[in-house]
Amino acid sequence: MDGIGLNSYGERIGSACAIRIYNGGMADMRSTHPLEKAAQEAGLPPRVVLVLARLDPRALGIALGTVCGFWLWSATIILLIRGGANVGKNLSLLSQYFIGFRVTPAGSLAAFVNGFLIAFLVGYGFARLRNFMLHSYLLYIRRRAERVALTDLLDRLM
Repeated sequence: MDGIGLNSYGERIGSACAIRIYNGGMADMRSTHPLEKAAQEAGLPPRVVLVLARLDPRALGIALGTVCGFWLWSATIILLIRGGANVGKNLSLLSQYFIGFRVTPAGSLAAFVNGFLIAFLVGYGFARLRNFMLHSYLLYIRRRAERVALTDLLDRLM
């Protein structure tokens, strides 16, 4: 017999049956993707649902903060490694904006923390503002459609 495995009852199953079960299971997994599920519920294409999706302010803030902080830290470290007579003359101007920043190893950590905090606030604020504006716009579209439908209904009644 061409048995390759056991089913849930302990019986041997053939390779064709196993492939069918595997492929069927994969098809079920694809159809339950949250994006496709939301698109089916809303009656919209998945790309539209993806564009209208809510941004997570905390996640965007952490992502932007990490990238910006790492960028400032690495810029400071690269200047320290390169060395020279006047290390980081232009980068040292950041000490006017960042508390505790100097072109030193400890200053690079201060640059990371300050860059992270500022970029976190920018990313968080952007995500909140975008979510608010998108919600307001969709609410406006909905109210306008309701008004048109109600006006049309009243015109038909009279």
